[in-house]
Amino acid sequence: MQLINPNISPSGRKFLIIWAILLTLFFVVIGAFSLTKIDQLKTASAARHAARMNPTAIEVGRTAPELFLPAGSNPSKVKVGIYLDHIASISIADNTWSPEFYLWFKWDNDNLDPGETFDIIEGEVISKQKLSEYHKHGEHYAKYLVKAQITKYFDSLRFPVDDHILSIVIEDGKLPWKDLEYVSDAEHSSISSRVKLPGYVVTKHSLIMKPHTYKTNFGDPRLSSTNHATFSQHLYGATISRDGLGIYFKIFLGLFAAVSISLLAFFIKPTDVDPRFGLGVGGFFGAIANSLLSISFVADNGNLSLLDIVNNIAMITIFLTLVESAVSLYFFDIRHNVALSRSLDHISFFIIVIAYTVINIFIPIMGTI
Repeated sequence: MQLINPNISPSGRKFLIIWAILLTLFFVVIGAFSLTKIDQLKTASAARHAARMNPTAIEVGRTAPELFLPAGSNPSKVKVGIYLDHIASISIADNTWSPEFYLWFKWDNDNLDPGETFDIIEGEVISKQKLSEYHKHGEHYAKYLVKAQITKYFDSLRFPVDDHILSIVIEDGKLPWKDLEYVSDAEHSSISSRVKLPGYVVTKHSLIMKPHTYKTNFGDPRLSSTNHATFSQHLYGATISRDGLGIYFKIFLGLFAAVSISLLAFFIKPTDVDPRFGLGVGGFFGAIANSLLSISFVADNGNLSLLDIVNNIAMITIFLTLVESAVSLYFFDIRHNVALSRSLDHISFFIIVIAYTVINIFIPIMGTI
């Protein structure tokens, strides 16, 4: 197909070249901004995950804990192990997940009973069943089956190519770090192969002890206002990531179809106004509908997300097809320059198809790699 008709005047050729350059630059700018933004989202997510599972790192948005025990402290050691057996439910939109797990404690201080005093941080224990216990010659052991519901802020800015750390955080409800210190039983802790999540796979799991400082004395009149209690937290983290791009294409299939339909307008005579502009208008409303549907899967946090980027690029692309149709109609019907009108359609079609396809190929790649 010849993009520029040889019978077009020099001024017409100049217009087509300028149009092609501006259209290409427009998509280059949009593509560069979009891919840079997605790369930033991925980098920020990786940094949060690294800080979460680092015993000494300060997590974004949290106050710095006291990383060292007070002089002369000799806390009792309590070994903690977790076996994640099942995830009953998970909701990214509601920011909750419900694990079922085996939890055990090993300790040698006769005055402790850690299985009865632990708390689930950022969550609540739905049920707790003691399955077995052992006490002999100062050695103590207790195992529980725990069902909990945990509030988890799911960073959905990269949905649906996102990954997360599902964390179970245990903290003693009575004794601070200077009196009780958790030690991870990493050797025996694990995750069941029965743990399945729709759309995700568990890639790894790990355990750490992380101090947590409360920047308050809880109003205790016996303590000074500068007294801050630091507790030993045992953190179990399971990393989950998307299982391929299947859900990505399911969510955006309707959107890609709407853009494709709007591009068919370039093959219709500009004076056939109803089908020429109707395809673009229909595609635009289809893109809006798909946008509303896609954002219903996650909680809105007010920031620009991958969903927003993909949906906005599609709507801008469809809008450009309508603008091009109006310009093409002007040349065809007002200026009676059929050759220039058709060349404009051909050039616009190829630039938009190539640019839109390239951008949407690299968006999921940048979001996952």
